[in-house]
Formats: sequence, structure tokens, C-alpha cells
Amino acid sequence: MFSRILICLCIATTPVLSLIKIVKNASGAKPTQPEFCLVTCAGSTGAGITTWTVHAADKMVTTVDMSECGFVDVPVVTTSLAGSGWHDLQKGVSAPWSISKTGFQIAVLDNGKAPSVSLAQQNKWHVNWIAVGYNCI
Repeated sequence: MFSRILICLCIATTPVLSLIKIVKNASGAKPTQPEFCLVTCAGSTGAGITTWTVHAADKMVTTVDMSECGFVDVPVVTTSLAGSGWHDLQKGVSAPWSISKTGFQIAVLDNGKAPSVSLAQQNKWHVNWIAVGYNCI
């Protein structure tokens, strides 16, 4: 009986290896944090509720909040623009910028039909995103 308890304790205290791996971080360097600190966090700015602001005549911007993910360093971020129309003609949406451990910005640029807040709201444009990063050091 004692050997069964000991085996169970060993299994219960063995660190779990992450199924996620980052080979290069957002700076292009090999990560130094332990793999068990890796997390995937995903979200959306919400269909019909995303706040878009005009940044220039041919450019709109939205800010994505990732603060609930708990990243301790800048994660690797992938994005897409979803909606019910015209979103597939825009450009810039797969190029997040000002990425930090708590959020980033996405710009939608003119690509044949100038983006506007009313067009984005009417077609429920929103940003879907996935971020992979570390939540411990």
C-alpha cells in the first residue's frame, strides 16, 4: 500500500510539459522562460461591438485588450478580421502593431473600398486573435 501512495505522489508532483512550444519569441530570440509557463490566450473584439476610430483618410484602428491573459512578456500574436461583408477586401489586419504584454492595435487600410466606422459597424467587423506567451518567469 505504501508503494502505491508513493507512486501516486510521484505522478502528481511531476511537472506537466507544455503542448505548446515557442522556438523564437517576439524579439526573435530563443525564449528563456520554462516551457510550463507557456499559455495560449484567444479572444475577439466582438461582432458589432468593436470600437473603430479613424486614424487617417484611408485607415481605421482598434485596440485589443489582452490584459486578462496575464502575460509577463510580449507574446506572439496572430489576428484575423471577421465580419459579414467587405472585411475580406481590407488590408493590414494581419499586421498587429504596438504589441505589448497587455494588448495591441490593428489598422484596417483602404483596399478598393475605403474603410469607415459606419461600414465596419454595419458589417460587424471584429478582430479575432490568438496569442502565445509566458505567464511566469
